[in-house]
Amino acid sequence: MGEESNGLLTIERDEGRRKCPSCGEENKNMIHESTDKTNIINDYPRVFGKKYRCGRCGQEWREK
Repeated sequence: MGEESNGLLTIERDEGRRKCPSCGEENKNMIHESTDKTNIINDYPRVFGKKYRCGRCGQEWREK
C-alpha cells in the first residue's frame, strides 16, 4: 500500500476522489491538506509538496 518515510505514509495517487488509506474516508471536508516542509519539489523558487490528514482517524500521508 505505501511505505513510511520520515514517519509519513507515502502512497500512489489513484484516479477519482482522494480517500484516507487507513479508514477509507472520502468526504472532502474531512481530508485536510497542508504544506509538507520536508518534501521540497523545487529549490528556487522554493516549492513544497502537500500532505494530507484524515479528520476521522488522524492518519497523515503524502501522495507520489
